[in-house]
Amino acid sequence: MAHPQTTALVDGLLKQWYAPAARRFAADGESLVERTQAWCASTTKNLQATSRDPALEAARQAWVQAMVSWTRLSAVQIGPLLDRHSDTRLDFQPMRPAALDKVIANPSAPGEWAMDRVGAQARGLPAMEYLLWKKPAAPRTPTCQYLSVLARDLRDEAADLDKAYAAEASATRSADEAAAWFNTYINQWLAGLGRMRWRDLEMPARSWGMEQAPRAASGQTALAWRERWAALRVVTAGGAGAPEGLIPLTSYLRARGLTASADALARDASLADSALQSATPATPNAQLLDAAKRVDFVTHTIAREVSTQMQIQLEFSADDGD
Repeated sequence: MAHPQTTALVDGLLKQWYAPAARRFAADGESLVERTQAWCASTTKNLQATSRDPALEAARQAWVQAMVSWTRLSAVQIGPLLDRHSDTRLDFQPMRPAALDKVIANPSAPGEWAMDRVGAQARGLPAMEYLLWKKPAAPRTPTCQYLSVLARDLRDEAADLDKAYAAEASATRSADEAAAWFNTYINQWLAGLGRMRWRDLEMPARSWGMEQAPRAASGQTALAWRERWAALRVVTAGGAGAPEGLIPLTSYLRARGLTASADALARDASLADSALQSATPATPNAQLLDAAKRVDFVTHTIAREVSTQMQIQLEFSADDGD
């Protein structure tokens, strides 16, 4: 796999995709802390799940923006995201309300929690979502203090990811190092598509019910689907939203002389794009399952043809859903 075009693809991904996405996530993490702390310091009383207090709405919007930037950054998890186990720290699903209640009731000191001892089921974006929408944390309470701690934990992880990706983007790699990175990237690209197919679409449609779909508590399931697919589509086939200097997989395959494979991948990505354009939790399950099938088809050219032709070593992923 060592090839100048492989090195160019890796450099383009790190410099034009991952480093900017991590920088955006870090900025959104800062905003989330500011808005969450402002909410928890407010004097609002008689809070209800349907409350539309301006400070609460600002905190909710900051969460939505952080969720969006995280979704785009983590669509294909490689490098620091894998090394730091960021997905487990920030986005373990499903969140467990009982575990969250237990953590809040047992601080390490008044208003403080040792986050290195808090389980994944009671932290990250899903726990914050629950405390902003499902069971809103009232200002000046231990629950809201924990909400602020969660926001700071996300901010700190985002800042570390920003630094780590900036360092990777500026590093020089040998051809063999770039080839190894690319091999991992293809596996993680397959896992990212598998996650969208299985966790985002199939499981809610087949068994969980849409009330258990990712981001259902905030009413942002459709947005999360769109953002995850937009990120996957850009790195796969380019198009709208692709930054200058990024080499999508279709362009890479053409440069390596695999034109037929590139055409097949572009076609499958286009069909998935059409199937997902208007997908919402209200979409009939049969259509959502068809969209999931279209997402799965996007993986076939790489997994069944290109991996053999280019000697890519494929690995099983927990996100395969099999």
